[in-house]
Amino acid sequence: MKSRLAQAACALLLLSGVASADEPVEMKDSGNELRLDNGIVRVAIDKRGSRITSMKMGRNEFVSPGKPVYYSMGGGKSYRQPTGAQFRVVKQTPDVVDVAFLQKWTPGNPQAVDIEVHYVLHRGESGIYTYATLSHPADYPDSGVGEWRMVWGMPPKNDRNWLMEKIRVDPLRAWEMPSPSDLASAKPTGIKEIIEITRGPRAGEFDCKYDFNLEYYSVGCWGHASDRNQVGAWIVLASHEFFNDGPTKQDLSSASGIIHIHFGMNHYNGSGTVLKAGEQWSKIYGPYLLYCNQGGNADRLWDDARAKAAAERKKWPYGWVSDETIYPKDDARGGVSGNLVVKDRLKPALSSAGAWVGLSQPPPGGNWQMESNHYQYWSKVRKDGSFSIPHVRPGTYTFSAFVDGAVGEFELEGAVVKPGENKAGTIEWEIPRRGKSIAWEIGVPDRKASEFRLGDDYFHGYVWTEFSKDLRNPLVYQIGRSDPKRDWNFAQGAYMERDRCQRWPWEIRFRLDDVPREGDARLTIAWASADSARVNVEVNGKGVSSIMPAFSGGNALLREGIHAKYSFNHIDFPVSHLKRGNNTITLVQTKTSGAACHVMYDYLALELP
Repeated sequence: MKSRLAQAACALLLLSGVASADEPVEMKDSGNELRLDNGIVRVAIDKRGSRITSMKMGRNEFVSPGKPVYYSMGGGKSYRQPTGAQFRVVKQTPDVVDVAFLQKWTPGNPQAVDIEVHYVLHRGESGIYTYATLSHPADYPDSGVGEWRMVWGMPPKNDRNWLMEKIRVDPLRAWEMPSPSDLASAKPTGIKEIIEITRGPRAGEFDCKYDFNLEYYSVGCWGHASDRNQVGAWIVLASHEFFNDGPTKQDLSSASGIIHIHFGMNHYNGSGTVLKAGEQWSKIYGPYLLYCNQGGNADRLWDDARAKAAAERKKWPYGWVSDETIYPKDDARGGVSGNLVVKDRLKPALSSAGAWVGLSQPPPGGNWQMESNHYQYWSKVRKDGSFSIPHVRPGTYTFSAFVDGAVGEFELEGAVVKPGENKAGTIEWEIPRRGKSIAWEIGVPDRKASEFRLGDDYFHGYVWTEFSKDLRNPLVYQIGRSDPKRDWNFAQGAYMERDRCQRWPWEIRFRLDDVPREGDARLTIAWASADSARVNVEVNGKGVSSIMPAFSGGNALLREGIHAKYSFNHIDFPVSHLKRGNNTITLVQTKTSGAACHVMYDYLALELP
């Protein structure tokens, strides 16, 4: 009997077109264009623009001539694509061809970095690998990189030869997309990225690239597929180490007629890369695979792409990447292993199982969720509390950990990683507590607002206009009676009355059978997102705090996200503000200049001394 792994491998070969898997990789250079062919996929590359203009498998074209596969950075006047590139062949054998396109920085360009784009085709592979390196030599001036991405335009479509009608991102975003004629007849809205679909399977829905925002670490692939034509196109990741901002990083994925991958900035308050004159810096983004498959319906093709991602993870780091100074081989990297113990005297059942543990290199006083210049390495803690973080570049790191159920995170600076195995031993994280008991909690500390109302249906345009239709002003949440899934909204923004933004107080009502005679109570608020927001806190009508969350920006509400950047606040106030019997804590989001002003709560709790 074949093992599951062997069966999965057979499925991959079946879907990828194994009949041509033994053909050598061929390269033809016609001057302005380069053609790579391994018998499964045929790829055309515009040498001057460093872009893939065509990728065919059989008779099917997987790239739009109007929007090829390309890298770009910045926006507006700072927009830049690597054009006018110097071409070189890095490696050419019957098994693999690696070609590179280098654009050197020229004064006047806003990003003082060199860009080198690679495309790598292997024998027997149903797709092409790509990666890019950014370099800032020490003699370059102060600079930075904001948005930095790759875009893959899907093939031209009309209703008769529409190649891929299904989108597959995650279980919440897996449906049939609007057809070309559906899109052509859609209505524009007041937000240029959002259109209203008036016909077809998505009639009555909005369509927007932000519908498909995604935590990249939570998946290994995303893309488009077809039941009708039985083909699929996917981004397949073997590693996430090159993304900015750690495992909660999110950005665009697939959308109508396109696939995105954003390495740094600019949505959801993603960080940019800051570079100083005299600083020698370089970073490699990738490699990852532009994967094509065929031979099943959309769901089977998605299963195959996810199996492909799992197989690629076992190959990381790839042995075929030539530059070991920027991409060390596996034997030059280190693995870190240990045990994490979480102790919380008010929640003794809390364990470290499922916690994220990671190694990052933020600047002094910084945090991994706003770090872009270096690599980050993250993994999950096993049920028994053990963890292993593989394939780490040697260096000195900050070790961090966070887990569902706990506010904040553990941090240990000065973690030295050497090649080979590094034993961390047992690491204890004791959750700091001020109080003696927890009077009540709302939500689950997990850095998202997904457990609240609309928390699994947030990814629709203009969802914020429904708040005032379905919920009262003020919103009232009764501890012990209300249901967070029904009665606590995923976002507190402005309350709309006659199309005008009004303040929207939220009241938490609760009973206390007894109140300590002295000391301070502690209200803990963990924020999943904030944008142009300030929250006033009152206890039984007395103001105790006015908070601007530490991390603000990214416009997650209008960009249809369930979180942006995480932070938390402890609000301490005298217990004399409380009383036996009925109490009310009121939260007022005071910024009402527009619908973007909002907070998303991750978790709230009241501790008593």
